[in-house]
Amino acid sequence: MSESEEISGELIGVYHFPVATVNLSDVRALFEPAPGIVYLDTATYGLPPRPTVETLHQAVDAWQKATANWVEDWDKRGETCRAAYASLTGIPAQNIALVPSASVGVGVVAATLTARDEIVIPDDDFPSVLFPMLVAAQSRGATVKQVPLDDLAEHVTSSTTLVAFSLVQSQSGRLAPQRAAIDAAQHAGARTLVDATHAVPFVAVDARADFVVCAAYKHLLSPRGVAFLSVAPQQWDAVPAWMANWRSTATPYAVTYGGPLDQAPGAARFDVSLAWHAWAGAAVSMQLLADWQARGLLDEPLALARRLAAQLGLPEPAGSIVSVPVADADSVRDELASRGVKAAVRAGSVRLSTHVYNTAADVEAAVSALASARQPVAG
Repeated sequence: MSESEEISGELIGVYHFPVATVNLSDVRALFEPAPGIVYLDTATYGLPPRPTVETLHQAVDAWQKATANWVEDWDKRGETCRAAYASLTGIPAQNIALVPSASVGVGVVAATLTARDEIVIPDDDFPSVLFPMLVAAQSRGATVKQVPLDDLAEHVTSSTTLVAFSLVQSQSGRLAPQRAAIDAAQHAGARTLVDATHAVPFVAVDARADFVVCAAYKHLLSPRGVAFLSVAPQQWDAVPAWMANWRSTATPYAVTYGGPLDQAPGAARFDVSLAWHAWAGAAVSMQLLADWQARGLLDEPLALARRLAAQLGLPEPAGSIVSVPVADADSVRDELASRGVKAAVRAGSVRLSTHVYNTAADVEAAVSALASARQPVAG
């Protein structure tokens, strides 16, 4: 595709919004934060590109007017999302299930755990990963070993049956020792579960992971209610499809009532019934992201995050999250907001996160605002 050509209806499904996005200026023109806002809070929720918003308006309008074809216009957008997520991650599409949240995907795995299982997990992992494991410990006697993130692999033993971790920590942006953890798990004959919500599309997921969950409403710029669970082929028959439904069958649009059990041949057997409008919007965002990744345009958010960290005297981040240690994070966050810089507070630090809509000027504004608010303390 030449720089003069456009990405049209083929890219974003049936909605036919021609969008020329061949460079970062084109991409940034698709986003409309309110005037005066420097949005560095994608790790809380990502901003939708204009075609996604227009698609959502179209979907609601068609719903109101009773003119929608629910299968073609809405439900099959899930298949567009599945293919785009496969493109973004390198995970085969047949290994990907469509779920409403990361915790639902984790729950599918946690539901298999018994008193015979030992789970190794970082002691400060996100509740959506940790809590299902603790429930398995409470209700079915599984053993949960909570260990320091950096020492994850060292705590995997012959009795370990599952290693679970967030690839990029939401509170700090720290990178888990993914390769070492999966090496250790495979040596022990254990399964691995990776939460890639704060990794995709900026940090690669190890293809050897048995299970990968990823919520799309943050760095994938999609409506909330869209997430993915990838299940390696060797686990398809080992993990029961507890949420089996009409959509998780081999022929979801052909058979509506009665048995026998008809499971999809791949990970689609773990699909849930979709919240249509969210997936219709996500189909647009996801395919745009896949195209931007192919063009190399997703390198810039990483470069901006590294520039931000360097100017603040912090270690280079693994992905797009920069965590700034300060003495009074809430006050600093409020001061940043008064200067138009939107950030978050997590675990006592100010968390900033970049994406395609950010610029070098945004980084300078954040650095200036942080200097004026309060000098970051040494991390």
